[in-house]
Amino acid sequence: MSSTNWDDLSYKIQPWIKDAMLSLGFSHMTPVQASTIPLLSQNKDVVVQAVTGSGKTMAFVIPVLEKICRIFLDEPFKKSHFGALVVSPTRELAKQIEAVFNSVLEYQPERSALPQIKTQLLVGSIQSLQEDLYTFISKRPQILVGTPGRINEFLRSSSVKTNSCEILILDEADKLLDMSFLSSIESIVRFLPRQRRTGLFSATVSSAGNDIFKTGMTNPVKITVNSSSLPGADSTVPTSLGLCYMVLQANMKLKVLLQLLTKYRYHKTIVYFPTCISVTYFYGIFHHLFCKMLQEKRIDDEIALFSLHGKLEAKPRMKTLSKFTESTEEKSVLFTTDVAARGLDIPDVDLVIQVDPPTDPDMFLHRCGRTGRANKVGKAVTMLNKGREEDYVGFMDVKGITLEQMSVPKIELEFSEWYDSSFRQWELEDRGRYDHAVRSYVAYVMYYSKHVASSIFRIRTLDYKGLASMYGLTRLPKMPENKYVEDFPEGGFLDSSINFDKYSYLDKSKEETRLYELKTQERKKERRAKTMKKKFLDEKNTSWSDKSLKKGTKVERRVKMKRRREAVEIAIAQKEEEGDSNEAEDREKEKDWKEAVIESKRRKKSKKQEMVQGSFDDL
Repeated sequence: MSSTNWDDLSYKIQPWIKDAMLSLGFSHMTPVQASTIPLLSQNKDVVVQAVTGSGKTMAFVIPVLEKICRIFLDEPFKKSHFGALVVSPTRELAKQIEAVFNSVLEYQPERSALPQIKTQLLVGSIQSLQEDLYTFISKRPQILVGTPGRINEFLRSSSVKTNSCEILILDEADKLLDMSFLSSIESIVRFLPRQRRTGLFSATVSSAGNDIFKTGMTNPVKITVNSSSLPGADSTVPTSLGLCYMVLQANMKLKVLLQLLTKYRYHKTIVYFPTCISVTYFYGIFHHLFCKMLQEKRIDDEIALFSLHGKLEAKPRMKTLSKFTESTEEKSVLFTTDVAARGLDIPDVDLVIQVDPPTDPDMFLHRCGRTGRANKVGKAVTMLNKGREEDYVGFMDVKGITLEQMSVPKIELEFSEWYDSSFRQWELEDRGRYDHAVRSYVAYVMYYSKHVASSIFRIRTLDYKGLASMYGLTRLPKMPENKYVEDFPEGGFLDSSINFDKYSYLDKSKEETRLYELKTQERKKERRAKTMKKKFLDEKNTSWSDKSLKKGTKVERRVKMKRRREAVEIAIAQKEEEGDSNEAEDREKEKDWKEAVIESKRRKKSKKQEMVQGSFDDL
């Protein structure tokens, strides 16, 4: 392996960039940086696959800055032109990449003959497209960083000139080249000049397959760094990252999670949930439980809890991620979905917990990779339901990812009962929370049905009752999947502890609507009961003679109906016979008509022949 000293780099980078690296604490290059920087800084397209936390971002930041500096040596950028474009799949990652660029650019020489290098972030929901265009024209940035949708819109504008773009970077390239982003990426590539350098970076870029050539690459060099610390190690997992799993019942997952978050030592933890709605639901539960535990002295220090998912607006998402990243609390926890799984470099994350494995196996490593970065020790724990899901361990082993089993933390009876009562108390305060639980449960079942490894995650083998208990449901919602539930309870009720007629909403308008609908239903029931009662009494109070008369009338009606049916059947039969005879007559008439026509033609023909013959006789 080549040297990782900055002085030994075969391509000599700008002195101020080298000083910036040393000032930022990068005393040596990582293997992926030592391999990539010389090639991408010159004239090679690269496809880089390296383990998570191996320094891929800086491996393309330095070549991009080198390209811009080299352009500046020839001539400054014209108005409305830019020199580099970096594309990422999420807003959070795009903002992080821009922050890395800006951290290096802080060390630009102030009294240099070269113009100052600037960056611009292009993501949706933060600024409008017109505002982005105004910023681009007025500030004249040379490096654009953003997400596919906004970049695509941006490049379509006549105010933007792409002729000077020297380099294109696709970070988390496998995600950008899947079906959800591929058309946008192809559109972006068509706007850019063909004579440019392209770099693809990801921990799992090999899954993109031949789609990498749709980016317009020519003879790319593939760089693979499997281990961040052991040269030549054949592993896609950093050696500093411990991957574990535990097997437990579905209804125990939240109790175990609470135990892990309150009893274990860590500074920052990221907990991955399957759906956006489950993040908001469980955030509400755990926020209540953490506060109650602090009041009852069950924990000594406050635990800072954050939630982040794709349904949030861009600004709140950025703000939440920034708060979690900069949190100085003793313990900080982020509840999130896969929106925070790729590329994010959040310092001091010691622990990652997956309440359920992701539907896409490639996402598993991205989730785990939020800890154990840059050779720091980290642990990733995955919870698996008892039963068929245990085969997931062998499934990942085939993909080169080894998971070690860890014992499930012991849950004391007193703690379990406290959890159940606290959870139920919180839930009963507002019926809206129960409705939220139902929607979360249904969303999870839909999520489960979309697993790529469908032979392992079978919808028919899911523990529906245990799952309902985990979400705090006392009744199984009406779903087609209920046919898979063994011993389905009557009416779907798991228990009857909640009186839904008195279960109220905290929201006054919702509660008024509920009460109105409840009264309407009661009125309908009363009217139906009165109607049935009247009908019963009428029948009961009918005299014997009337009943006999009714009975006789029924018999007469039956006889009449029978006669009517017989008459109809006879009429149909007669029509069929008449139809047959008429058809025969029609055929006979048709035959006579045809013979008459033939005879007429024959006569005309013979008459003509006689006339011709007579003419010849005269001669």
